[in-house]
Amino acid sequence: MSPCCRGRSTLTDVKILDELAGLDQSRVSEIRAVDLCGEIDPAADLSGVVVIGDFLVLGADEGHCLQILRRTPDSPCWSLQHKLPLAKQDQETDIEAISFGDGHLYVIGSHSFRRRRIKPELSVRRNRERLLQIRQDPPRNRLYRIPFDAGTGVVGSAKSIDLSKRLRRDPLLKTFYAIPSKENGIDIEGMAYRDGLLYIGFRGPVLRHNLVPVMLVDFKRPKQYKVNFVCLDGQGVRDMAALEQGFLILSGPVNDAPGPFQLWWWDGADQIPGRDRVVRPAVTLGPVSAPRGAKAEGLALVAEQRGTAQVLVVYDTATTAQAVSLRVGLPT
Repeated sequence: MSPCCRGRSTLTDVKILDELAGLDQSRVSEIRAVDLCGEIDPAADLSGVVVIGDFLVLGADEGHCLQILRRTPDSPCWSLQHKLPLAKQDQETDIEAISFGDGHLYVIGSHSFRRRRIKPELSVRRNRERLLQIRQDPPRNRLYRIPFDAGTGVVGSAKSIDLSKRLRRDPLLKTFYAIPSKENGIDIEGMAYRDGLLYIGFRGPVLRHNLVPVMLVDFKRPKQYKVNFVCLDGQGVRDMAALEQGFLILSGPVNDAPGPFQLWWWDGADQIPGRDRVVRPAVTLGPVSAPRGAKAEGLALVAEQRGTAQVLVVYDTATTAQAVSLRVGLPT
C-alpha cells in the first residue's frame, strides 16, 4: 500500500460486492467501491456525509471532528485534507448527519438520551445496574452552522444551537424526549437542506400508522419550526438528501437490529391523511445491503440528471467496507 493511501478503505472483497449487487436492479444499479485515503478517524463508525463539488465531508457518531476530503485528480480516491474539531478532544459530539446549503455546512447530533450498554465481561449485578442508567450528554445536542468555501474547502468559525428546548416542549415529541434512543425515544439521524430550511429526520420515534417525524427548521429562527410526517413502513430515518424534486431517504430499524436498510423517494409533503388532503406515499427505490453486519448510516447526493441520482452511502462497520456509490432511478 502506498503511503498516500495509508488508512485507505475500499470494497475489494468480491463477495462483498456480490452482496451489494443483490439490490433491486429496477431502481438501484452500478454499485461501486469508494476509496477513502488518509487517516480517517475514527474509521469504523461513519454516520454523516455530504458531497460538495470536489469535496467530501465525513462525520462519525463517536468522534468530535469533521473530516474533509478532496477528490484526487485522475484517481477514484478521496484524500483527507484536514479535520475540523467541533468539541474538545475528550467530548463526543455524536455527529449523525451533515448537509450543505447557502454556503454553509450544517452538522447535527442525535439530541438523544442513551442507556448504558451491557458488557458480557461484567457480572450480572453490574450489568443490571448499567441497564438502569440513562444519561444525556450535552455535546450531542448541537446543530452547527459552519461557513464552507466550495471552491477551496476552507471553513470558517462554527456557530451552534441546541434543539432540546423545542423537543421538550413540542406537543407530540415531548412524550418521547427522555426515552433512550434505540428504544423509540428521540433520535435525530438525518438532515437535508432546501430553500433556507433544514429537513431534520428522526430515527425515532416511529408513531402509530408508521409515521416518522421530520422537523423543518430555519437555523436563524428555530422557534418557528414545523413538523411533517413521512411513512416508511415502520422504519426510521437514517439519513436524507435533497433532490431537484423531493428527497431521498435512507431508512433502517429504530432499534439495534442489523437491518434491513431501504432507499425511498419522498415529495417532502406531510403525510398525515384526511378527507381534505391527498397524500402521495413515499416510493420504495430498493434495499441497501449491509455486508458483514455493517449498518448503512449516511447518504449523500453526488449528482442528479435524467431521472437518476448518483449517491454515496457510508457504513458504521467493523470491516473495511466503509462507503459505496450507487446509481438510483427516480420516480417520474
